[in-house]
Amino acid sequence: MTWEHAKAEGEGDASLEGRRDVHRRFRDRSGTSVEDQAAIVCLAFRVVGRSCPEC
Repeated sequence: MTWEHAKAEGEGDASLEGRRDVHRRFRDRSGTSVEDQAAIVCLAFRVVGRSCPEC
């Protein structure tokens, strides 16, 4: 994962390694630990318009 992607998540992490540590601890507590070499998929979405005028 790039720093740009991690920063865009808006979780307030100060560094990419800090973000990894937080997510690694979360995964370990949930019983689904992930190795550093694991492949991940990073998705980003951008709002381009609204279909509902009241929204």
